[in-house]
Amino acid sequence: MGGFSKVTNFIFDSLRGSDSATQQRPPSEMADFISDAIPGLKINQQEEPGFEVITRIDLGKRPEVHRRQPVSIEEWMKNMDSEGRILNVDSVKQMIFKGGLCHALRKEVWKFLLGYFSWNSTREERANVQKRKIDEYFRMKLQWKSVSEEQERRNYRLRDYRSLIEKDVNRTDRTNKFYEGQDNPGLILLHDILMTYCMYDFDLGYVQGMSDLLSPILYVIENEVDAFWCFALYMDQMHQNFEEQMQGMKTQLIQLSTLLRLLDSEFCSYLESQDSGYLYFCFRWLLIRFKREFSFQDILHLWEVMWTELPCQNFHLLICCAILESEKQQIMEKHYGFNEILKHINELSMKINVEEVLCKAEAISIQMMNCKELPQAVCEVLRLENSAVTTPDSDTGEDETVGDISCAAPAHPVVSNGTKESTEQEAHTIATD
Repeated sequence: MGGFSKVTNFIFDSLRGSDSATQQRPPSEMADFISDAIPGLKINQQEEPGFEVITRIDLGKRPEVHRRQPVSIEEWMKNMDSEGRILNVDSVKQMIFKGGLCHALRKEVWKFLLGYFSWNSTREERANVQKRKIDEYFRMKLQWKSVSEEQERRNYRLRDYRSLIEKDVNRTDRTNKFYEGQDNPGLILLHDILMTYCMYDFDLGYVQGMSDLLSPILYVIENEVDAFWCFALYMDQMHQNFEEQMQGMKTQLIQLSTLLRLLDSEFCSYLESQDSGYLYFCFRWLLIRFKREFSFQDILHLWEVMWTELPCQNFHLLICCAILESEKQQIMEKHYGFNEILKHINELSMKINVEEVLCKAEAISIQMMNCKELPQAVCEVLRLENSAVTTPDSDTGEDETVGDISCAAPAHPVVSNGTKESTEQEAHTIATD
């Protein structure tokens, strides 16, 4: 994973015009560079054992999709009874998925979307939850607040967590008014919540990139305790991305490759020919859920849409597919190699139209769900049922052929497993400037 950091740092050097990047590395050298930096990673996916055969099938016509205006306060209130219960949860989630929320609602509705409040809870029940969570939060906060300098000198992990947090807080969304300037109250809250999270989950502690996940939540919630618990619940979803073994990242790269192969085997073959078949240029997208790819306001909209968990599981992977599909023509027509693909994807940051991407991703999801012959591997990624195609289990070794074009999806790709220290100090610098 440290290799991903080095690759990203190389690209950032290129964008800044650093002397270290004045000599463009040829793709073959960069492939060797990644192989050396990430022991065990096989760059070439072709003809590797243990691959499931996924065949290209006719997905049918892709539908045209339209989005609606954000959910208004009036619409939200119409779906709430006199005691504060949400009446038609499925309908509300559908509206949020199709249009997001007006900003005035986010402070309340995000707590439902992230699971802090139950959808069928009353106002009184929610107030009781908050009272309990206040006590629990400040007990944990007191734990690190009361550690003496002498104790901290003997606790290298707490010391390292604090150092990383202080470093990251000082460079997280500093152009946003909520966090700009010195001694900003928002920065203090960001720091304190992250330190308290280390007490909540000391085994994981703090890993670079987590400040990016907290920042929008704190900005919206505007309350230290509620923001902490919403962040902790979001981290429950994202936890595997930051663990030492990076199992979440491995799994998502496999799943993304599976989906993209079904959608466009030609593009996958091209990426493989340029030593880019493992889609590691999407690493930052997946690690912090596009936080660095869209404007701050757009990421608020994108996250609340994804938190509905509609229209299928792993919708964020279809967003990746939608972005890559939009960039395919330029990448292939200009014959981009390894370096150029990495550079091009990094330069998309802040240039992607969130509404266009959401429309395309939703259209892809409908196209797949309407297809009666989806490979089982794709059904599993999207957690769809009733596929008309029966594909073999990965351990049977048997292949199934539908149509005349087959393409391989990696069953067990290898991503570097570093030490806990190298993971925290090196790998996730990919999510920092």
